[in-house]
Amino acid sequence: MKKLIFLFLGLTFISCGGGDDEDVTPVEVTPEPVTIEKFTLTVSATEGGSVDTTGGSFDAGTSVNLTATPQNGYVFSGWSGDSTADENTITITVNGNLTITANFNAITYQLTVNNSEGGTVDISGGEYSYQTSATIEATASDGYIFTGWSGSSTSTSNPLSLLMDSDKEISPIFTRTNEEYTFNLMSLSAPPFYGTIFITGEIITSLDPSLFDIIEYKGTGLREMYDRRNGGAWINNVSYLFDASFNDGLSTEIQINSEFTEDEATIEANKYAFLIGQLPKALRKDVETIWIHKGTEAYGGGNNNILIHTGMTESYENNSTGSIVEETLIHEAAHTSIDAYHYPQRLTNGEGWIEAVNKDTGCYISDYARDYPYREDIAELMPLYVAVKYFPERISNEIRDKTLSCSLNRILYFDSLNLDMSLYEN
Repeated sequence: MKKLIFLFLGLTFISCGGGDDEDVTPVEVTPEPVTIEKFTLTVSATEGGSVDTTGGSFDAGTSVNLTATPQNGYVFSGWSGDSTADENTITITVNGNLTITANFNAITYQLTVNNSEGGTVDISGGEYSYQTSATIEATASDGYIFTGWSGSSTSTSNPLSLLMDSDKEISPIFTRTNEEYTFNLMSLSAPPFYGTIFITGEIITSLDPSLFDIIEYKGTGLREMYDRRNGGAWINNVSYLFDASFNDGLSTEIQINSEFTEDEATIEANKYAFLIGQLPKALRKDVETIWIHKGTEAYGGGNNNILIHTGMTESYENNSTGSIVEETLIHEAAHTSIDAYHYPQRLTNGEGWIEAVNKDTGCYISDYARDYPYREDIAELMPLYVAVKYFPERISNEIRDKTLSCSLNRILYFDSLNLDMSLYEN
């Protein structure tokens, strides 16, 4: 019985607690305000470049990309201040007030000036800022003349201004002078002539002597000849054959295409024997044969031979500057008797010729010589060498000055060979 009363009272207590009608109001809690810290990034650049931002105020923890760009003539050398990175693009995390500077250095180039035998130069070189000009002047010693520069410039200007946009090395060229080759030095930036056989027909004329002595007709015989017609080809031809003899002991077989009659062949053989005899021994010594064809193709030299197309002769004889047949034969004979002894990868390594070309600061006497330097340079110069050496009165002062300004050292090289040119001295 006591147990039941206890349960009842307990239920009554619980019921009284649950029946309270008083409202319960919830309590609102206001959070504390959050403050985001800011920092200042200051960015600057030294002379010679820029940075893509000058900085500013940034929330803490912000990542900022910076790129440094040098101006022309400068190079980026690294960051300083709160960054010492070397890369020109970096990322900065702003966790405090920062100051960063992009640094740039001016580009400098080294000028090396070498002295050469025969004179002096007023400076020895040094460092120069990008795109500045270095002025150098050469002074020739007694007995020499200044003829140009070699190395980073092949100009003949004196003084010379060099624009320093890279490291440069330069040397003056002094050439020993003699009274024979006194001339007015000209500054030539390109070959002075297109081709040399056309300059004048007065270097050698029909009135000049010939070493031609006698000619002997030997009949006909099969000969291999080169014919330029129809694109050029080697042909076998039963040719008219003549032996031409000269007063200096040399002889040449003249082979004339059978397209001529015997009488025509005899006339042609005598005509060209006389013209070939107007060449000095040095130019004729390797001319063992002469091939003569009809046609208007150009002459040719080499193969111990001179090739002639008689139709072209008429054009050469009536050139606007006079008959240039003799000048053309000088050119072709140089191919036959001179080339192989002085060009590289022929019978010699060509050191002497290459040295002379370099001393001439790379100037070529004609466009043709420049375009084919180890084929046409000697032959193109030879007629003018004959002119300035033996017949200076037959060319203008301008032609003489251009020739010697461009090719003095090659001409002195020819002199050093002691070529037998005695025909021109008589």
